[in-house]
Amino acid sequence: MSLFLAFLGARGLVNRVAPTLDHSAETAPRLYHAFDLSAVAELTELPEQPLMTSNPSYMLFPLLFALFMLFATGGILANYERNMRLSTGEFFGACGYHFWRFVRLVIYFAIACIPIVILISIASQWNSHIDDVSVSPFSSVYFTLGAAVVILFLAICLRLWFDMAQVIAVADDEKRMHAALRQAAGLMRRNFGPLFWLFLRISAIGTFLFGLGLYWWMMHLRPESIISGFLLGQIMILVWIATRLWQRASETAWYGRHKAANESATPPAPVPAPVPATVAMN
Repeated sequence: MSLFLAFLGARGLVNRVAPTLDHSAETAPRLYHAFDLSAVAELTELPEQPLMTSNPSYMLFPLLFALFMLFATGGILANYERNMRLSTGEFFGACGYHFWRFVRLVIYFAIACIPIVILISIASQWNSHIDDVSVSPFSSVYFTLGAAVVILFLAICLRLWFDMAQVIAVADDEKRMHAALRQAAGLMRRNFGPLFWLFLRISAIGTFLFGLGLYWWMMHLRPESIISGFLLGQIMILVWIATRLWQRASETAWYGRHKAANESATPPAPVPAPVPATVAMN
């Protein structure tokens, strides 16, 4: 399904980029004989902006895939939480059972992303100002690098927070998403180091493998090898999806161990002593 949606979504982009490349004697060879990122960057700076989406319907297909993945997340997390293979009916039942909860979480997530978007805008304005007033050309580069690290850190924390809220909603059958977010925030505050490292190291492995595939595509793959390029692209996408599923499985397993440890550490409630029969008769 993802391949079909990707084909439909890419048709409009191909129709927009093709006329520009047909009349470009410099950029077209750099994209035909290799995958040149600088050539792609030059396309974004052209006045006609061929990489910009002018038809909103092009966004429909990525949105459909995102909705499908949101629907499937409930069944995936339920499968991880039970640590057993669910039947087809159980899987799709879990998907439908948790779907509207996750839709509410997406709305909360969109609201939580607003400060990060504002921060990106402020950083962009500061970068332009530093580039204008600074004598050294590296000042804006250092500022951009530092701002990118800070924004990336905040984005990872936000993503991890909502990931744990989804895990809590499935594992504890929490129907109130604001309560799941509060519980996930407290969980992250008390266990930030292990959770952040769990998320970061899996992301680093996935990014490295994806970058390795991109490097091979740019440096070693011949443009005439259409089938090889298609297969390599599919492998890269599968690696990225597998990385995300690995993160979700690790988060669910971590929460299960954390929950079991807390339950075992809680002392049992005292059992009242039996009342002697003679006292009861008096």
